[in-house]
Amino acid sequence: MNTKLDNVTTQYRKFNENQALTEGQLNEFIDYFEDQDRLSRTRLSGVGIVCGFKSTLADSLDTIVVTQGAGITTDGDLITLRQKTGKASEVTINFDAGNYKYYREYTDVAGYKNFQINGTQIPLLELFTQEEYNQMIDVRRVKSISEIANLKNQIVILYLESYSNEETPCQDADCDNTGAEQVSNLKVLLADSRAVADLLAKGDAKDSLYKVHNGYQDLFDNLPPLEAKRVILNSGITTAGNLKTIFQDAIDDVTRLCNGFNAVAETFNLSPDLRGDALITKVKSVLKPVTSNLEDYQYRYDLFKDLIDTYNEIKGLILHLNVDCCPDIASFPKHLMLGAVGATLELGARTPYRHDFYHSPITTDHDENYERIIMLANRFVQKLKAFQSYAGPVKITPSHLNVRLGEKAIPYYYIVDQPLLKKWNFEKTKTDTETYNLSYHTANLSSADFIQNPLDYTIDDNDFYRIEGFLGMPFETAVQNINDLKAKYGLAFDVIVLLLQKGGRGNGDTGTQKVSIEELRKQLVSISSAISKETGDAKSTLLNLSRLDSQLRLLNKADFSSASGEEITVIKQDTKKDKISTELLSNFLERKSGLEHLAGVERGGTFVLICESEKNNQVLADFSLPYLCCSKKDPVFLTLPAAKLCQRDKAIAMTIVPADGEVKAMVNGVQIPAVTQSAGQSFFDPGLVSAAYLGQTITFTVNDEPVEAQMVVNAQPNVTLTIADTVYNYASNEATVYFKVVNNGSGSISSYQWNYGDGHTDTLVPNFSNLVSHVFPIVPNENTTYHTNLNVIAENSGCSTQVTVDVELSGLQLVSCSDNFNYSGSVGTFEYNIDFGTDTGMAGINYNAYTVPDRFIIEWNGQKYDSGFVGSSTYNSSLISKGVNPADIKTANPSNGAGSLKFNKTSALPRYAKVTVLAPLGSTAWNVSGICPSK
Repeated sequence: MNTKLDNVTTQYRKFNENQALTEGQLNEFIDYFEDQDRLSRTRLSGVGIVCGFKSTLADSLDTIVVTQGAGITTDGDLITLRQKTGKASEVTINFDAGNYKYYREYTDVAGYKNFQINGTQIPLLELFTQEEYNQMIDVRRVKSISEIANLKNQIVILYLESYSNEETPCQDADCDNTGAEQVSNLKVLLADSRAVADLLAKGDAKDSLYKVHNGYQDLFDNLPPLEAKRVILNSGITTAGNLKTIFQDAIDDVTRLCNGFNAVAETFNLSPDLRGDALITKVKSVLKPVTSNLEDYQYRYDLFKDLIDTYNEIKGLILHLNVDCCPDIASFPKHLMLGAVGATLELGARTPYRHDFYHSPITTDHDENYERIIMLANRFVQKLKAFQSYAGPVKITPSHLNVRLGEKAIPYYYIVDQPLLKKWNFEKTKTDTETYNLSYHTANLSSADFIQNPLDYTIDDNDFYRIEGFLGMPFETAVQNINDLKAKYGLAFDVIVLLLQKGGRGNGDTGTQKVSIEELRKQLVSISSAISKETGDAKSTLLNLSRLDSQLRLLNKADFSSASGEEITVIKQDTKKDKISTELLSNFLERKSGLEHLAGVERGGTFVLICESEKNNQVLADFSLPYLCCSKKDPVFLTLPAAKLCQRDKAIAMTIVPADGEVKAMVNGVQIPAVTQSAGQSFFDPGLVSAAYLGQTITFTVNDEPVEAQMVVNAQPNVTLTIADTVYNYASNEATVYFKVVNNGSGSISSYQWNYGDGHTDTLVPNFSNLVSHVFPIVPNENTTYHTNLNVIAENSGCSTQVTVDVELSGLQLVSCSDNFNYSGSVGTFEYNIDFGTDTGMAGINYNAYTVPDRFIIEWNGQKYDSGFVGSSTYNSSLISKGVNPADIKTANPSNGAGSLKFNKTSALPRYAKVTVLAPLGSTAWNVSGICPSK
C-alpha cells in the first residue's frame, strides 16, 4: 500500500531551457505538490467524514444504499463515492447514492495494515452495484446481499485500495506510455462489528484518532448526571439544628461526583494531588466536617455547588473536543468507517464505528477546549484545598448570577492565592489578567482601584451582589453594616430578618435599671485581650460585643449624679424604639415564596438573614428574593431622562416613586441644592449646582432611601471673543478682521463653529496666538455692522457656549478721533469716518473754515449735527451763485469760521461717526479735529 505522507517530499527542481528531464526530476516535482495538497487537507482542514455517507437497508433486505458524501483520510486522500465511465481511468461522482445489491469476499492486494491483526486480514466483504455486477466477467463467487446474516451488525467501510503496478517494459521505439501505473480504487466493504472491535483493540496499525475521540464519547456517556439539590425552607424549620440539617441533606451524591471526576482525570491522564479514595475522603471531610469553629455549613453547601458546577462544565466540553492539530497518519490513511448498516445518524446520537470529522484548529474555536478541561479539573482540586472557615467584616462584591462559576466573583470562603487565581477564569488566565478577578479577598488581586474598590466604579454589567462577612454576627449588627454599605454605594436591594422561633427580649418596658460598672469593665478587658492576643474565637467575640453594646447604649440616659462606686442608675429605653423589624419564618412562608440561598442578592431584590430567635440572634444563613419585599418603608424609585447635563441646560423632570417622595441630591454624602419643585413635580436643575461639584457624580435619595439614579453636571466652556485687529483694503472693498479667542476654562475645546454674519460659516481653530481671521466685504461710503457668533463645544462633556461680537466696518476713509485732518484747494465734498472707540461721553469735532465759507456735518447713530456754511459773509453772493440755499448760510463779519459740533455718545456702539465737509468755493482752506469721549 502506498501511504503518501509517510515520507514527504520537501523540494523540487526548476527546469532550464532544452534540459533533458529524468524520471526522478519529474516524479519529484509531482510528489512535492501532491504532498503539499495532502498536508493542506489534513493539517488546515481536518480529517474524517465531512458529510453524507449514510447507509440504509432496503425493506426487501437485498440492497444497501449509501448516500454520496465527502471525507478525508489521515493520508490526505479526498474520498467520495465513484461510478465507472467508459474510460478505465475516469469515474463520475455526480450521483446521489450507490445501491449495492451484491457482495463477494475481499482480499486486500495492497497489504493494508489497518485491516490486519498479527499480519492476518480480518474477514471483509466487497459490495457491488447492479451496474458493476453487469460488467463482471466471472460472477461465480458473487452473491446477493440478502444472503448475509445479521446485516445490521455489519460495519460499512470505504477503502481506497492504493498500489503501484509493475512498470511495463519498453519494447517499441515509442516509450511515452511506459511507467508504473498508480492504482487507486475505491472499495465499499463490510466487516462484522466484532471483527472491527478486535481490529481497533489489537490491530497491527492503531487508529489512535478514533480511539481517543471515541474514548471522549465513552467518558461522556458514563459520567453520571449531577445537579445540586436546592435548600427549600419550610415552616417546620424551627431550630438552628433543623436549618443545618436541610443544608447538609442537600449535599448528596458526593461519591458519584468524586467517581465522575476520577474518570475525567484518568481519561485525560491528569495527576492532580487528589485522586481515587483520597479525593472522596477529602471531599466528605470538607463538606461535612465533624467539628467547626464557625457554623458555616451554608458555605460548605456552596462549595458543593461550585464543585458540581465545575464538573458539569467539564462534562459539557467533552463532546466539543473534535479537534486535532496533527492527526496521526496511521489512524485511517486509506479508509473511512461509516458505522453499522442502517445507522440512523440522528442529531446528537452516537454512531459507533463511524469516523467523525476531526477539525484542524484553524477551522473552529473548539481548539482551546482541551486546555479548558485541564484547567477546570485542576480548579476542582484547588477549590478543595483553598476552602477556609473565615470570619471578617461585612463586604459587598459585585458579581454575576446566571453565568459559569469562573465568571463570578471569587467567594470569601476560598483562600484567594495565585494557585486558585490561575485556575479560576480561563480567559483571564489566557490573557495574563487573572488578578483582575473580583473577590472579597483583594490582597493578591491587581492593585488597580476598580479591582480593589469595584463598587466605586460602573457596575452596569453586574446583576448580583455577593454579601459576605456577617455569618455568626448578631443580626442587628449585620443589618446595620449591610445598610451602611448599601447607602454608601447607592445599591438597590432591601434587607429583612426572619426568625425560626419566638423568644424575644421583653415587651419594651421602660423604667430604671442598674448597670454594673465593674461588669462593664470586665467585659471590655476580656474582649480587648482576646482580640489583641488573637486567641479569641471570632464568633464568641462578636456575641460578647453585641451584649456589651446593648448595655453601653443605656449610658445615653445615665443619671451620673446618682452614680455610686459600683453601679449607675440609668433610664431604661423602650426596646421597641429603633428595633429592626423581624418576622417568623413560618408566617412569612404563608405569604411569600421563592426564597433561594445564593450567598447574595440580585439587583432590586431582597436579602434575607435567618436567625433562630431575637434572644439567640446570631445570623445562621442567608437567602434572597428576586424582588423588593417587606421593607418597613414603601419602595422608592427615581429615574432621570439623562445621566449627564451641562450647567446651562434646562431643568429636567424626575419620575419618582412614591410620587410625593422627597428627593435629595448628594455628592459624597453631602446634600447639594439642585432639586426644585413646581406644581407638585420635582425637577433637577443643573444651573443650581455650584462650581465645586461640577464633573462629580451626584447620587439621590427618595425619602432618605438611596436609589440607583446618578447624574453628572459638566461646566460650560468659558471663552471670551474680542477683535484684536482690523486691516482695510479699500482697493478691494474688503477688510480682514482678526478675532482673539481665549479659553478661560480648565477643559479643552473640541469644536469651534463660526457664523460671521456675512453669510459665511466655518470651523476654524485658533492658531497658537489664539487668533482666527476672516475677510469681510465693505460697502463704499457706508458703515456696516456684522454680528459674528462663535459656538464652542467642550471636548469631554459636549457642553457648548456661544459668544458674540459686533464687527463695525467703515466704507469711508477712517481717522482717529485724536487726529487733525485738513484740506486747502479747489471745490469739493469731503467725507470721513472718525473712530471714537467704545468709550462713552461727550464727543464731536472742532472745525475752522477760516475766511472762505465751508459747511461741516457730523452724523452718529441716526443723529445729525450741521454747522451750516460758516466763514466771512463777504462770500455770501458767491455761495448763492453756486446754488447754496440762503437758509444754509450762517456766515458773519468778521468771520465765524471756527467752532465745534458736539453730541453725547451714550453707548459703546456704533463707534464710528461720519464727517462731511462741503467746500463749494475755490481757494478754500479748512481744518477738522476730533473731540474724543471723556470716558
